Amino acid sequence: MAQQLAAVKAEREQTAKLEQEQADASKQIGAVATDVSTVKTDVTGAKASIADTQKDLADAKDQMHRMLGDEGKMSGLIATNHDELEILKHKGDRNYIEFTLTKGAKPTLVSTIKLQAKKVDDKHSKYTMVVSADDRNIEKKDRNLDEPIQFYTGKDQMLFEVVVNSMAKNQISGYLSTPKDAPAPMAAPTKQ
Repeated sequence: MAQQLAAVKAEREQTAKLEQEQADASKQIGAVATDVSTVKTDVTGAKASIADTQKDLADAKDQMHRMLGDEGKMSGLIATNHDELEILKHKGDRNYIEFTLTKGAKPTLVSTIKLQAKKVDDKHSKYTMVVSADDRNIEKKDRNLDEPIQFYTGKDQMLFEVVVNSMAKNQISGYLSTPKDAPAPMAAPTKQ
């Protein structure tokens, strides 16, 4: 009988030990589940932070591109309205010629180049324009308001800059900035 009592006692101890181990395992599983939940929350927060950072970076890149223009150079200040353009004109660094283009109209001669409005999206402040210089037509697609379009033209490759600073339905207005020593447009010959 002593052996049976010892066997029952050993079995109870083993059962108690097994129950204790199961309780410990449950606690560890609970702790791991809590840790996983915390990590999920942290990852979700990190994703949101990364998305915000990517948007901020894209906005900064867009602003830098707009400031530098097409050629990666900054020719000077950009006027966003007629009054600011008058201030730039009085500084005397460059020539400024204002223009207004209507979508679908024939190309307009501005100084020594021609400009034509192809598309005007005043809802999103975007436009598409064709710049004709040195016997080449270059289409500038989906440009933003106040974004400088820069290009070199002429025999001496001078930097010209077009800025559209206002738009209305099917119409854009802005200015062409040319160096002071840029060639003037040729006058039509006079009949005698």
